[in-house]
Amino acid sequence: MNLKKLLSFGKSKKAEIKIEECSISEEAMTIVKRYSNSRLLPFYNQDLYSEKPVKIAGVCVKCKQDETELLALKLREELKAINYLAFICDSNREKVAMIPGSDQFEILKIQQTNGDNYEISNRSVISKLKEYYRSYPFTIIDADYDWVEVEFEVLPNGKELKAFAREIAEFCPDLVEQGTGSINDLMEEIKGTRKLSLWWD
Repeated sequence: MNLKKLLSFGKSKKAEIKIEECSISEEAMTIVKRYSNSRLLPFYNQDLYSEKPVKIAGVCVKCKQDETELLALKLREELKAINYLAFICDSNREKVAMIPGSDQFEILKIQQTNGDNYEISNRSVISKLKEYYRSYPFTIIDADYDWVEVEFEVLPNGKELKAFAREIAEFCPDLVEQGTGSINDLMEEIKGTRKLSLWWD
């Protein structure tokens, strides 16, 4: 298989160098192309806090907004067997990224997800979500620099859910103030969708 043709990054010598840096195996590329006819693009890891040059962390594909979550789910299920992660990687929900690895919290590290407006660092976001994960396992389905969405495998119940919702609202005030409007509505949303979206404007 011609890896450069599969990637379609471009024809320049500079683009060819980037292809070698993408760290994605041909097996993973083949799986991605099985589910998407879109051109494979480099997925960049940019340092938000310095002038360091961008690095290629993996690849991504564009798709229709209403198809993004299903594509991410299909890719995640197939790619995990060969130690790759798939997730929605942009706020418009029109791109799915693939990166090597099996630790989903690396997604937050690469995306540098933070709540800087509330003095919540990337490290704090990762630490808090790991804490949540230990009690209520979930899968990270999308993330960018100021938001993350997860889908729960195990949900808190009863009093546990109310305490959990209060803790979440304290960690992410925008969720209630700009989103659900109340703790009770946040609880209903978590129960109804099995998802949790956190963002810090």
